[in-house]
Amino acid sequence: MKLLALTALSSLCLAHGALGQQSLAATKAKASAPVPSVTHEHSSAADEFHKMLARSNGSWTGQATITFSPDAPPMTSTSTLTNHMAMGGLYQVSEITYVITGKPTTGIRVTGYDANKKIFTRAMIQDGGNGVAMEGPWDASAKTMTFRYQQMNNATGKAADMKEVYTIVDANTEVLELYRLDPQTSQESKILHVKWTRNQ
Repeated sequence: MKLLALTALSSLCLAHGALGQQSLAATKAKASAPVPSVTHEHSSAADEFHKMLARSNGSWTGQATITFSPDAPPMTSTSTLTNHMAMGGLYQVSEITYVITGKPTTGIRVTGYDANKKIFTRAMIQDGGNGVAMEGPWDASAKTMTFRYQQMNNATGKAADMKEVYTIVDANTEVLELYRLDPQTSQESKILHVKWTRNQ
């Protein structure tokens, strides 16, 4: 299922490509420009959130409920999730596999924290799907990251407004919820619920 898992290194690739197109003169000029200082507050916040992501390292099993439409019966799927930190501990890379309607699918998710904006960033790609990139705040009281983004529907050629809520319940339990906004009613409907349990 194309809405199920996860999305996009594409934004990272685009950034890398743009960097490679800079002229040598522009690169030297940038290098000679004064570097803005990073406050201790930003560093501490970033470190704490990177540590939080790192605590999810390891393998997980997910039990998912998927609802394609309000008048369709929900479907269930079992998935696997493997997390590890990359780029010196700045990004969490997640590999996800799942089977829906008998077809195995693989996805890759990259999650980071932007200390300047004080928000989480996430990019996802999956087999046969369109990559998406998103940003969202952390709610300490609810222990959730909430991301809003748009996802292209291959069947209609139109973008749908989406919301992902990721909850860190405890050290061994995390929950992913995915919502789609109905353009006619402006109501959000949950289309995916995944409960991840750490493999012991």
